[in-house]
Amino acid sequence: MQKIAVLCLDETDRKGWDEAFRGIPHVMTVTAENGLTRALDSIRAIGEDLRVAVISSLLYPYPHPGLVGLLRELNPDLEVLLISREACAPPLKPLIEDRIRHLCIMPGQAGVNEACLSAVIDMLLKQRGWDISCCLKEGTVLHSYRLSSSDEKEDLIAKLEELLDGEGEEMELLRQKGALLADELLENAMYDAPRSGCGDRLFSKGQRRSMLPREDIVFSFGFDGETLSLALTDNWGSLDPDEVLEYLTRNEEETLDCGDPGGRGLFIVWRFLDRFHVAVTPGHSTRVGGNLHLKSTLPPEAPRGFHIMNRCEEVAA
Repeated sequence: MQKIAVLCLDETDRKGWDEAFRGIPHVMTVTAENGLTRALDSIRAIGEDLRVAVISSLLYPYPHPGLVGLLRELNPDLEVLLISREACAPPLKPLIEDRIRHLCIMPGQAGVNEACLSAVIDMLLKQRGWDISCCLKEGTVLHSYRLSSSDEKEDLIAKLEELLDGEGEEMELLRQKGALLADELLENAMYDAPRSGCGDRLFSKGQRRSMLPREDIVFSFGFDGETLSLALTDNWGSLDPDEVLEYLTRNEEETLDCGDPGGRGLFIVWRFLDRFHVAVTPGHSTRVGGNLHLKSTLPPEAPRGFHIMNRCEEVAA
């Protein structure tokens, strides 16, 4: 039986997450207010059934920066999910060092987005990659297009805009964001993903090009009237899973004095989606996407979560 351990700072912190975990089975919640050693001893009792550790950002990275290492001593294959309220979003650098690839940032009000958290935990337990249909209403039509040439980019963006054909300020803003996201995803797949055996880019950005033999780039999207979901899949797999978080961190810190930190397109996609997903099978495929709600009020500078799946690990699990 796969079990989930939730670690909170104290009773106040625990109560703030109670509603979010209500209805999720096999959850053990512990607090560190009586010491981290006692909390870890309680988790150790779960034994080999422990599959996912959920850590409150009030507990990590401070005041316990070594917490993730201690948890992985209990189970090296443990999936770690960091949860946070928007007001206390964690710094990203410690997550790189501890290889935490899953971060959920919830609105400030307790009891919001429980369904999202449940879906994320289910994804981690089942080691199942994200699918664009999972956040759309049942029966929503999905549109998928396989690219043969860079000349098709503008037509595909236009098709997405046509799907978002409603009126009003919210819909107009969603169209603009959707077009921007589509442009960045397509540009990344056509110019950043194709690499030589030495890791050099094969094409210059903006260069007119046809897809290479056996190159496969697919752009998919769907809209259910409230949520836009979109994904771009390529069969290069040139993006390393650990590299994704490094790109987000460097661009967030704007360390541009050292030149282009790389991954600017990924950073932009992350900052405009409500939920950001990346799944990589190194050397074989990369899938980048997420979803954006019509009534989203998150400004681009607001903190976002992410989910980065290493599909090689998924297959091996």
